[in-house]
Amino acid sequence: MKVSKRRTEQRYQILDLIYTTGSISRVDISRQTGITAAITSDIVNELIKQGAVKEVGETTPTTAGSGRKRILLAPCGKQAYYVGSELSEKFFSFCLIDNLGQVIKKKAVNFEINTSNAITMGNYQQNLTEFLNDCSKYDPKAVGISIPGHFDNTTKRISSNNQLWTDLDWSKLLEQSEIPIYLENNVHTMGSAERLLTHDLSNKNYLFFHVSRGMFASYVYQGEVYGANDFLVGEIGHMIVNPDGEFCECGRRGCLQTYASETWIIKKAKILYRNNATTYLHQLVPDADSISIEALLKAFKMGDDGVISILTNAMKYLAIALNNLSVMIVSDKIILHGQIFELPPLKTILSRFLVQNQFVINGVDPQPIQVKSYDQFDGAVAGAMMAVQHNYFGKNVEI
Repeated sequence: MKVSKRRTEQRYQILDLIYTTGSISRVDISRQTGITAAITSDIVNELIKQGAVKEVGETTPTTAGSGRKRILLAPCGKQAYYVGSELSEKFFSFCLIDNLGQVIKKKAVNFEINTSNAITMGNYQQNLTEFLNDCSKYDPKAVGISIPGHFDNTTKRISSNNQLWTDLDWSKLLEQSEIPIYLENNVHTMGSAERLLTHDLSNKNYLFFHVSRGMFASYVYQGEVYGANDFLVGEIGHMIVNPDGEFCECGRRGCLQTYASETWIIKKAKILYRNNATTYLHQLVPDADSISIEALLKAFKMGDDGVISILTNAMKYLAIALNNLSVMIVSDKIILHGQIFELPPLKTILSRFLVQNQFVINGVDPQPIQVKSYDQFDGAVAGAMMAVQHNYFGKNVEI
């Protein structure tokens, strides 16, 4: 029997809500989605028969005298398996998850600094094929790939100002694959995955702010990534925080990324290395071109004055941008993500600058800012959860 597009959309809404809340009753599903109680019950019963959802207990009515106890529903794991991957200048990462996001297998292919010749379509496809073969007994249903840019479905290439990524032609991989492959900006996938994996963002609007070689922000509004099809939306690294600052590659002065992105932080650290014989960086790396974010964090912990100055300045301008965002968007939370935030003293410095420049209005609470722990496989897991949304939930399925 052919399923209508509306029915598919309703099934997606219900599964999405069950996943993002962790557990919820039929009554609350109907109330929050606007789907009638009869249709909600019908779709939920189908999901239970399919093994996608289970009844896990009861809850008392939310208001006195509002009726009998409500049966809670929760998603079932190990119903289907998905492969996720992320591409970055530092590594290719791969993971296998079940439909709940539980990691079963993972693998990373790390690159040495300045070895961009390893980032080729052939090399990536070979590693992806090997990982899929390793996971064959789980029968993966789809692949989700987090990419450092935006996927242009017309050219089958990544839209980016970095030629490293624009040179990759995805058409052959997509044509030859026996299972669906989905590609999306890595920060959009990580931002969207937060709702499915944490269970505390179901009805909240939030900003996922990622710092790596570059900088990007994904705004999740009413359950969807805002402006995902507009490639300029989210380019937070090009917010001007100092009109008299250095020239950015975009042609303007004082962009945030010239202070707080890993690329520019390392660029300044190289100048320090070449002009300061006493910097601890000389003890950590053999030459300026070998400086990595890991080496800078070590130098910071060792008390290197030059590195402390560079990173403190990065936190100062990052705080300016975050405080500006608080008066520009409707957001319940800002989530910071990146390896640079793994150092507790830097988080303390950032918090100090945020407090110093907090925009305060009577009766308005400051936006909470949370630092998400960094893991090399965050993007791969998020890519796999994107595949879950499309293939398991039925998001954007053509009927």
